[in-house]
Order: sequence, then structure tokens, then C-alpha cells
Amino acid sequence: MKTKLSILTTILIFCSVSIFAQTSTDNSLKTLIDKKREYSKVAKKGFCIQLYNGNEKSAIDRMQKFSELFPEIEIKRIYKVPEWKVQTTSFKTRIEADRILNKIKEEYPGARVL
Repeated sequence: MKTKLSILTTILIFCSVSIFAQTSTDNSLKTLIDKKREYSKVAKKGFCIQLYNGNEKSAIDRMQKFSELFPEIEIKRIYKVPEWKVQTTSFKTRIEADRILNKIKEEYPGARVL
């Protein structure tokens, strides 16, 4: 009788630990999903045009020239090791980005939509 009671107690302990572990995993998975949803709301979506990819001095020069030629289009400079990138801000659709690309293609033949 004593062995049956100890076996039953052992089984109940393992079951409760297993149930707790699943609940903990479910909560962490829900937390990760919630974080991803929040990130997706904040993250920029869309397409941008990359004008330049290279060293910092040339990137600054390209930004100044671009701002003079196309003041209505916002641009930004990004550093991704080992190069600097000059890109426009995001457009909602590919069509919008392609229209702007057609305008600037004469001055920046290497520009492309990302």
C-alpha cells in the first residue's frame, strides 16, 4: 500500500510539473507573438529607393546634391558595415517608388527600388 501511494504521489508530481511547463511555454509564446505584432505596427513598410552605396564623404555629397535637385523627396543616410547608404524614405506601394525612380533616373542611373 505504501509503495502504491508513493508511486501515485510521484506520478502526480510529474504531471503537475509538466502542466506548469506547458503553461509557461504558452505564455512565453504569446508574449513573443504580441511583441512581433507591436513591431509590425511600428516597423516601416513599403519601398524605398537607394541612391548611393559607398563611403561617407561621397554619401554626404550625394545627399546635398539630391536635396538641391529634388527638395520634395525626403532622403536619409544609413550606415551598414562597411558602407554608407543614401535612401529615400518609404513609399507605400511599388508603383509610387517606380514613379519617383523614373524622375531621378537621369541624375542617378544606379538608383534602384528596394
